[in-house]
Amino acid sequence: MTTSPYEVLINEASHFVKDNAGGRFLGAFGANFWRSWVYPLYTPSGRTVVENFPFDHPFHNGVFVGQNPVKVGGREGNFWAFPVKRHHGDHIMAKMGRMDPQGAPAAEVTGAGVRFALKSIWRDEEEQPLCDEERTVILRSVPDANVCDMVSRKTAAYGDAEFSKTKFGSIGARVEPRLLPKLGGQIIGCLDGQLRRGLADEVANQKACDAVAYESNVPGIGVYGICLMILDNSASPDRHGPWFIRDYGMAMFNATQNSAISVPAGGAWTAALRVVAYDGELTAERLAAWQA
Repeated sequence: MTTSPYEVLINEASHFVKDNAGGRFLGAFGANFWRSWVYPLYTPSGRTVVENFPFDHPFHNGVFVGQNPVKVGGREGNFWAFPVKRHHGDHIMAKMGRMDPQGAPAAEVTGAGVRFALKSIWRDEEEQPLCDEERTVILRSVPDANVCDMVSRKTAAYGDAEFSKTKFGSIGARVEPRLLPKLGGQIIGCLDGQLRRGLADEVANQKACDAVAYESNVPGIGVYGICLMILDNSASPDRHGPWFIRDYGMAMFNATQNSAISVPAGGAWTAALRVVAYDGELTAERLAAWQA
C-alpha cells in the first residue's frame, strides 16, 4: 500500500499538516466565527515563526487576511479587527464585520502538499454581505524549509466594492516574538539578490523588496526565521510592495497602503503571499530557490 507523503490531522478547529516522509509537522489552518488563519507555522526543526496573537493586538493572528474599511453601496465593514476590546473607547472597534466561513476548510492531499479551500462571506455589523472571499492555503515542505502559500480572492458579489486606502490591510503575518529586534533578532530586506539587515525602517518598511524576513540566533536553539514574498496582486503588476513592516512583528503586504482598490460588481481582486519558515541563515541562493 502506498502511503501519501502528507496527511491532515484535525484537532478541534485546527487542520494540522504532517509530512509523513520526514515525520515533521508543517503547520495548521483553521477558522472560527470571525475569521480564518494559519497557526502555527513550523520550521523543519519544529520552531514556530508566527504568533497566534499578541496581548495588545488580539486580531493579529498567525498568517492572516484583514482589510478596513470595505465599502459597498454606502455600507462599510471593518475586517481588520474583531471585537475583543482592548480598552474603553478603543477606536479600532467600530463597524465590526466578520468573515463568515461557509463550513470547514476542504483539504486536498497531493504529493506536492496539502491544499485547503474555504469560502467566506464578508458581512457588516448588521450581518449583511459586502463581498465573497475564496481563501486558498497550500502547506508543503521543501528540503530546508516549510512553505505556506495563502491566496485571498475577493469578489464584489453585492455591488461595486471599494477596498479603501488604509494601513489596515491586506495579507501577512504576526511574527513570533523571539525573531524581533528587541529580543535579539533582525529584519532583512531582499532586493535583486542583495540582503539588507537591520531595523524595519532601515531595510524593509515602505521599501521595494523581493522578500522580507525576520531572523534570529536564539540562545540554546540556533538560527531560524520567517520569509515573506508577494505571489500575486491582480490590481497591480508590482511584486515589490507596498510592505508594512514593523519592528514589533507586524509583517504585511498591504496592496491598499498607498491607494484604494475599486472592484466593479461581479469583478474580483486577488492578493497572495508566500510565507517560508526556515532553519539556518537566509542567503540569496536559498531565497531564489523558494521563489522558483
